[in-house]
Amino acid sequence: MSIYSYDPNARYRQRASKRMTNILSFIFLFAFIFGAGYWVGEMRSRQNIYILQQDKQALNEDLKNIQNVITDLRAEAQTANVRLEQMRANYDELTSDGPMKDLLESVRQQLDKGITSERLSSVISMARPPQNCSDAETKRFVVKTPMYNGPDSVATVSGGAVIINASGVPAQNNQGQKEAWFDPGQAVEVRFSPRGGEEVVKSGVLPIYHSTVVKDKEFRFTVTEGAKSFAKVTYDFCDYP
Repeated sequence: MSIYSYDPNARYRQRASKRMTNILSFIFLFAFIFGAGYWVGEMRSRQNIYILQQDKQALNEDLKNIQNVITDLRAEAQTANVRLEQMRANYDELTSDGPMKDLLESVRQQLDKGITSERLSSVISMARPPQNCSDAETKRFVVKTPMYNGPDSVATVSGGAVIINASGVPAQNNQGQKEAWFDPGQAVEVRFSPRGGEEVVKSGVLPIYHSTVVKDKEFRFTVTEGAKSFAKVTYDFCDYP
C-alpha cells in the first residue's frame, strides 16, 4: 500500500524560480540591447565628430584661400589706381604749358597752406639764378612703397646726367589698412644718382633740396609732393664753377 504525498510549497517554489529566471532573462536582454545601442550611438557620434572636423578643416582652408584672393585683388586694385594716376599725370605733363603751370600750382598749394602772398612775392623776388642757368623744369615720378607693385618709376634729368627715385611709408585708409601710395606726412628717402658719380640718399619730410656737380654743370633740385603717389622734382643747372 503506497501513500501519495502532495507538497504545495514545491509548486510555489517552482513558479517563483521560473518567474525569477524570466526576470533575470529580461534584465539581461535589456542590458544587452541598451549596451549595444550605446555602443552603436557612440560609434556614430565619433563618426559624426570626425566628419564635422573634416568639414571644419575644409571650410578653414576655403576661408584662407578666399582671404588670400581678396588680399591679391586689393593689391591689384591699388596698383591699378596708382597706374591710373601715373597715366593722368603723364597726360597732364604732355598737355600742360610746362614750368609755368607747375609754378602756378606750387603757388596755389602754398597759399592753401596759409603762406601769405606778400611772403611768396618776397621769396620769388629774392631768387636770382647764377650765371648761364637753364630754365627750371619739373618731372614727376612715383614714390614707391612696400605695397606698390607697379613698374619702377624714376626721373631722368638732362639725358641721364642724374637719375632720381624715391621710396616712402604707405598711407593708411580710414580702417587703418595700408595703401599703395606713400604718406607725404612721413619721411621719404630720395636717391640722386649722378652719371659717373656716387649715389646720394637724402631722407626727410618733403620738400627735400639737393645739388650736385656733373662735369661742368651744377644741378639744383627741389623735390616736393605731387599728385597722389607722386613726387615732383624741379631742377635747373648752371655753369660750374
